[in-house]
Amino acid sequence: MDTTESSPPPPVGIGGWLILVAVGLCLTPIRIAAEILATVRPLNPALWHALTTPGARAYHPLFGPWIVGQLVAYSALLLWALALLYLFFAKKRIFPRLMIAFLIARALVQVADISVALRIPMVANSLQVNVFGGPIIAIVVAAIWVPYFLWSRRVASTFVN
Repeated sequence: MDTTESSPPPPVGIGGWLILVAVGLCLTPIRIAAEILATVRPLNPALWHALTTPGARAYHPLFGPWIVGQLVAYSALLLWALALLYLFFAKKRIFPRLMIAFLIARALVQVADISVALRIPMVANSLQVNVFGGPIIAIVVAAIWVPYFLWSRRVASTFVN
């Protein structure tokens, strides 16, 4: 009779909770692209001029940097999300670290976006309570998934290439 205890092998492959990660990763570029379109769609030369020209009625010094910052930040997040999709399905070793950084960066970008928006009176007055849901959800998502990527046996045994 063998008295040594052997632990079962760690789970390997995209299964378990990683299925939720796969679904989320597939949807993330679509959601980010929609956020970019929501920023760009209303912009036309006349509106841009009205928002960014000193002396114009709608002018605020943060409007231009805020809009450009949104476009740059969300475009970078979109490219990052697409790279994560490849790294995830290729089961690359670097994926968990880049995913953790992405989750934190996305939450920080959303908090920064709202923070700047609140400093522009015309925007702040038109914000609905539901806009705060995005950053809150991003923070909660990061709070759940970062520990998972750090401590999951499945993650450690799956992303080894």
